[in-house]
Amino acid sequence: MDPVIITPDDVAEAVRRAPNWKSPGLDGLHHYWLKGFVVCHAVLARQFQEALDQKSLPSLFTTGITHLVPKDRDTIDPSKYRPITCLPTIYKTLTSILSARITRHLNSNQVMSRAQNGCRGGGRGTKEPLLIDAVIGKVVKRNRRNLSAAWIDYKKAFDSVPHTWLERVLERESCTRLTVQLETSLGSVWGSGVRSFVI
Repeated sequence: MDPVIITPDDVAEAVRRAPNWKSPGLDGLHHYWLKGFVVCHAVLARQFQEALDQKSLPSLFTTGITHLVPKDRDTIDPSKYRPITCLPTIYKTLTSILSARITRHLNSNQVMSRAQNGCRGGGRGTKEPLLIDAVIGKVVKRNRRNLSAAWIDYKKAFDSVPHTWLERVLERESCTRLTVQLETSLGSVWGSGVRSFVI
């Protein structure tokens, strides 16, 4: 992978793709404002490049706010809350830029199998199982057979991917050393503050 040089155009593209009013983190900044303040894009590009070169980010970039949202009206029982962490807009912008670069590298070098559609941008990961289900249903009906089938949904399957594995994959796929080192250092500085909502 070519060395990552973050430009104001990269920032503009990441901000353009982002939803306007997603919940911000500690920075309190919505993408709507970044879209309008284009003069900030050059400053952010310079700061992002500096963070990439130094392999670290300030804690303001990596500290999320965890909101405890009640699942139902029972607000006494702590197990009835769902934690949702909102990361800072600045962090989302940087990771969007890096993700776009890594994706471009993987696609141009045909690293990912075409079968990995659930991981591709723009894919929902649901079309393929529905097509398989429809085809199997037609075959069973046409051949007048019985069928027993089960779909297994791994709860939180991707929440448990070890970061050491992610680092190895990034290195194996020739992503720049700076990108791998930044990803490695991010895991050690993530943080969160907790807030709760009452229905």
